[in-house]
Amino acid sequence: MGFTDKKKSFFIEALIVSGLFATGLVLRFLFLGSETADTGNFILWFNYVRDIGNISAFKDFIGDYNVTYVALLYLSTFLPFSDIVCVKLTAIIFDLLGPVVGFLFLREMALEKGKSADAARHYGELGAALVWLSPITIGNSGYQAQLEALWAFTGFLSLYLVLKKHPVWGMILFGLSFAMKPQGIFFLPVLVWLYYREKSFSILYFLIVPAVVQVLCIPSMLAGNSFFHFWKHFLGDQASMYPYVYYYYPNIWIWLRDLPYWVFGKVGIGMMLTALALVTVRFVKDCRERTWTFAQDLELTLWALMTCVMFLPAMHERYNFPAEVMLPVLAVFDKKYRVPAGVLVVSGFLCNGMAYYGWGKPEFYGLSLLNMAVYAVLTAGTIGTLCGRSSVEAACEKGGAV
Repeated sequence: MGFTDKKKSFFIEALIVSGLFATGLVLRFLFLGSETADTGNFILWFNYVRDIGNISAFKDFIGDYNVTYVALLYLSTFLPFSDIVCVKLTAIIFDLLGPVVGFLFLREMALEKGKSADAARHYGELGAALVWLSPITIGNSGYQAQLEALWAFTGFLSLYLVLKKHPVWGMILFGLSFAMKPQGIFFLPVLVWLYYREKSFSILYFLIVPAVVQVLCIPSMLAGNSFFHFWKHFLGDQASMYPYVYYYYPNIWIWLRDLPYWVFGKVGIGMMLTALALVTVRFVKDCRERTWTFAQDLELTLWALMTCVMFLPAMHERYNFPAEVMLPVLAVFDKKYRVPAGVLVVSGFLCNGMAYYGWGKPEFYGLSLLNMAVYAVLTAGTIGTLCGRSSVEAACEKGGAV
């Protein structure tokens, strides 16, 4: 390819990428004026922070979000826009992390498949587009003004950095994910597995996580809250917030929705820990003797994330955001997940539509069946990766046929 052809190819590529990026922005901005129950709360909190006008707002914040979100609200009060636009722009800005995650993971998977650097870059751009233009991502920020992007994508970036031998930055980003929303803790099992498998960093690096949380809590402490304010909120009595095991995410608990949280919440936690423990036992058996790929690590991560959401009680409809957004990225090369990825996106979109977009009375039994089917496929795929690939590799090393 001559120089002129390269310039033409680069121009076309830049034009396509810019067009896709602009499309995502337009779709988000179309919903700037839309309000939901959540945005109503956010605007109330926004006005509370703005009216106080200083860090005293951290002391007696009227909302139930972490102090990191209060800090973002405080910063957004300096924007010269209406209340709802300021709140939504805060969410949309962090959506920009999504294309970065999609690009990095799919590019790495393409390189592992033997693709050229140029081809891998194109695959990375496809991954970025899948995340940026996902109806799940657009609806979460542009319509609901939620910040799932911040805790989810910083969580994925932490895994990426650990895998690329940058554990300090990985732990810093995991700390940011956890500080933003408690759901960031869903990434912890995978980071522990990676620590055991890689042994490329000290276990003491995990202490970076609470250190990052405490640094982000400095405004809260200056306002008069205790050093342990964040942790008291994280370990607070959930039973007082959620009397029943089911909330809005259509997981297994929708079929037992009227069971009391204070009793059966512990059952759900036990089921989640049991599933994670079983995978941990199989994982540690021979994980260091095998060559792992980014695709396998992403598969394992999505399974762990979805395990938390499927078994834990009182899950909100948006807590499966990471799997709904990133399973399509995994499915680009792993064909067995293409149909499940589409099903999961549709299920998540319908769930949010019925809960927030006015698409009718929220009845999620059918969506629960779809989610359980996807989880079953993901579980089978993960077990296959843990149990099946090692025997294939062993046979190949011995020169045998499989």
